Amino acid sequence: MSENDNNALIRLDALRNHLEIKTINKNSKEWRTLSQSQSLIVCMNRDRKWNGYGYKDTFFKFTEQGTVILSGNRYSNFSSKEFHELRPWLEQTLRINLKTLCQAQPSIIEISSPEVNHEFYNSIKPQGIWISFAEQDRLSHGHGVSTNEIYKLRYKNLSKIPDAVIWPENHDQVELIILAAQKYDVGCIPFGGGSNEVNALEFPLENNKKRMIVSLDMRNMNKILSLNTEDITIGGLASLRSGDFNGHKGNINKNFEENIVNIKMVTPAGIIQRSNLITPPVSSGPDITNLLLGSEGSLGVITELTFKLQFSSPHHRYISLYFSSFQNGLEFLREIVQKKVIQNYSGIHLVDELGLQLIQAFSTVTPNVTNIFFDSIKKFYLKRWKGLKVGKMCLAALILENNDLSKLDMDEKNIQKIATNYKGIMAGSELSETMFFSSKILPYFRDFLLDYYAISNFLDTSTPWSNIKELIIKVKERIISICKEQGVKTRPYIGVRVAQVYETGVGLTFIYGFNCHNLDDPLETLRCVEKDALTEILKSNGSISQGISGIVRYDINRSGDLENCYYWNPHSPTQKVKKIHKHSGRTQEVKKRSSTKLRSKGEVR
Repeated sequence: MSENDNNALIRLDALRNHLEIKTINKNSKEWRTLSQSQSLIVCMNRDRKWNGYGYKDTFFKFTEQGTVILSGNRYSNFSSKEFHELRPWLEQTLRINLKTLCQAQPSIIEISSPEVNHEFYNSIKPQGIWISFAEQDRLSHGHGVSTNEIYKLRYKNLSKIPDAVIWPENHDQVELIILAAQKYDVGCIPFGGGSNEVNALEFPLENNKKRMIVSLDMRNMNKILSLNTEDITIGGLASLRSGDFNGHKGNINKNFEENIVNIKMVTPAGIIQRSNLITPPVSSGPDITNLLLGSEGSLGVITELTFKLQFSSPHHRYISLYFSSFQNGLEFLREIVQKKVIQNYSGIHLVDELGLQLIQAFSTVTPNVTNIFFDSIKKFYLKRWKGLKVGKMCLAALILENNDLSKLDMDEKNIQKIATNYKGIMAGSELSETMFFSSKILPYFRDFLLDYYAISNFLDTSTPWSNIKELIIKVKERIISICKEQGVKTRPYIGVRVAQVYETGVGLTFIYGFNCHNLDDPLETLRCVEKDALTEILKSNGSISQGISGIVRYDINRSGDLENCYYWNPHSPTQKVKKIHKHSGRTQEVKKRSSTKLRSKGEVR
C-alpha cells in the first residue's frame, strides 16, 4: 500500500468517527470525577510532550556522525532524514556551541493544590460530566506552545494552572457550565487542541484572589452534525479569525471568517446565534460574526459552527523561483495577484536571503561527490549567467491547483513569463515543498534550539505594498538594536517571509532568534525584543495579526490613528488603558468599559 493510500485510509477513518452519533443520557445521575491521583492524560494526550511542542517521538537530535536528524515517522518529507547543512548553519548564524547543553528540568517544580468552589461543583454534579483534578490534566491544560510557555515549563514554572478540567459533550452541558460559572464566580477558559501560540491559555493574576478557574476541554464536541454535499458546509476552527482553514490554502478557501455561514455561542449573558436557518448572505443590519470571531474565548464558548468548504483539486504543482533581490520578488508577487494571472493557487510564499538560507539548511540531499559537483555548476550558472549571488538572492514558492492538467501547464508558463520581467528563474519543486512543509517542523526546531542556549520566536503583521520595504528595514534595525542593548553578544538571526498576499498588501512573518548563553533571564530579554519590535511595527503602519506571540499581546494595542499607541493590562481590576502620545510623551489614563461587567463574574476567556 502506498503512502498516499495509507493517508487516505486514515482520513476516512477519522471522518467515520466524526459521523458516529454519540448517545448521551441527559437523565444520567452519574458524577464522573477524577481525583488528583487519577488522570485522563494517559488516554487523551499520551503521545504529546508535556514540556515541548508536538509528539514525544518527534524531535531533532544529533547523530553519532554529528549531523542533525528528525526522529519519528510522522512527517514523510523530513522524518528520519539527515539535515547535513543544519549544523553548519547553527554554528555560523547563531554561534551555538554544540558541546554545551542546556538541560530542561525533568518535571514541573511546583503544582499548587486546586481551589475548589463547592457551590459550582455541586450545581453541575448531577449531569455526569467528566471533571478532573489530576495534576497531569491540569498542567496539560494550563499552557499552549508559545516560546514563553515552553521556556517556563522547561526551566521555570507556570504562575498558575487550572484548578480542574471539564469535558462537556454537547451544547446543553456547555450552557449549564457557563451559567453556573457566572453564578458562582468561576473562571472558564475554553481549550481546543492545546496548540495555541499566543498565550491565550495564560491565567490572569487577580491580586491573590482565591477563585476557582476551570479549563473547558472541547475535544469531545468533535462530531459533524450534518454534511450537506449540495451546499458544502462544515464546522471547525471556531474562535480564530486569522489564517485559513487548512494551513496554506487561504488563497483558495479565503480567510476563515469569510466562510462562516452560521454560529452558536454560549455566553454568561445567554446564547448568541446568528440564525436557525442556513441562508445565503443577509444584507440587513450589522453582522455579529465579526464581533464573535477572533475573541478566542473571551466573550463565550462557540458550540456549533457552519462553514463553507471547497472541493479539493485533483492536480497540484509546487513551483519555486530565485530572484536577485527581495524587492524583485515582491514586484513579481504583486503582478501575479493584482492582475489575476492565475486563479487557482493555494499558497504563495517569499523569503529573503536569510530565510532562504534556513530553507536550504533543511535540505535532505546527501552531499556526495555527484551532488556537490552539480551544486557547484548550478552556483556558477546562477552567478555568471543570471547575475544571482549565492547568499544574496531570495526565493518565491507557489502551489498551483487545478482540475485540468492543461490549465495547470498554462499557469506555470504564465508564471515563468512574468518572472523573467523581474530577473527571476525557475528553481524546481523541491525548494517549494521544503518551504511549505518546513512550517510543520519549525516548532520542533525551536525546542531544539533551546537545548543549546538559543531562543527564538516569530512576529506576524500585515502592511500595504508601498510600505513593505520601509517596515522591514525599521523592524530589523530595531531588533538588532534592542538585542545589543540587552547584552546579546552575537548578531541575532532575522528572517522575513511573505506568508499571505492580497491585492492591497501582504502578510509578513518575522522569524528571529539569538544566542542567550550569557543572559541572566533570556525570557525577559525576548520579551523586551518583542515589545520593541511590535512598537516599531505599529509606528511603521503595520498591523497586529492573530499570529502574534502572546508574551506581549496584552501589552500593546492599536489606536485609530498612527499618532498614538495604547498599552493595557487585562489583569488590572480597573482595566485602565494608558494612552501614549507620540510627540508630547505625556500619559493619559482612560477607563476601559467594554466587557468589564461581563468579566466581573463567571469570566470566560
